[in-house]
Parts: sequence; structure tokens; C-alpha cells
Amino acid sequence: MNQPLANTLTNVPDEFMFISFSIIALVFFVLLLAVLWLSRLVFQLKRECVTLTTIVNNNKNDIYGLCSAALTVNENAATTNEQLHNLKQQLIHVVEKMHEFEQSDFINSAYNVDIRKIRDGANVEELMKQSELSYDEAALLIRLHGKA
Repeated sequence: MNQPLANTLTNVPDEFMFISFSIIALVFFVLLLAVLWLSRLVFQLKRECVTLTTIVNNNKNDIYGLCSAALTVNENAATTNEQLHNLKQQLIHVVEKMHEFEQSDFINSAYNVDIRKIRDGANVEELMKQSELSYDEAALLIRLHGKA
């Protein structure tokens, strides 16, 4: 019986070696698959990083463009406000001139009635009574607008 027991003892290390080698090979294979899978993930991450960097740079350029456009709009708005202020001042001046003109036109229109009276044949005394003019004003209007 010693012989079969010795055979089984010598066979155990061979089987143990085979199982150990199989386990080591399996672990090595699993590690190789893990390394390949991780390297694939690293490659994908590098591509995504390049894509994200491109997107960030494009967004940065867009933001620079928007800021530049906003500054231009702000400068244009300031120029427009200044022009509006100048136009407002000019309009005020024009309104004042129109008011002055209306006042002078009102005065001229009062004399227009007197001028029509003179053309219709009114004399100095009639003008002085009807229009409440002084003798000199009535005489001047008759000399300027009377029939020669």
C-alpha cells in the first residue's frame, strides 16, 4: 500500500501545479482584458477631453465676441444719446425761434389789417381811431403802403 500512496502523493503536486498554472493563466488573462478595457477607456477619455477642449475654446471665443459686441452697442448707445441730446437742444432752439416768429407774425398780422385799410383808401385819422395807432405810425404806414 505504500506504493499507491506514494503515487498519489507524487500526482498531487502535478495536479496542484496544473491548477496553480491554470489559475495564474486565468488571472493573467483577466488582467490582460482589464488592461485592454482600461486602455480603451483612456483612449475614449482623451477623445472626449479634446472634444470638450474644443467646445470650451469655441464658447470662449463666442463670449469674447459677445462682449465685444456689447461694448460696441454701449458705445453706439452713448453716441446716440449724445446725438439725441444735441437734437433736443436744437429742437428747443427751433421752438423758441418759431415762438418768436409767431409773435412777430402776430404783430405783422395786426399791421396787415391796417395795410388793407390803407389800400382801401383809409386816411391817417381813420387809422388812428380804428387801430389805435399814433400819428407817426399811421403816416408811415400810409407812405409805405398807400397808393402813389
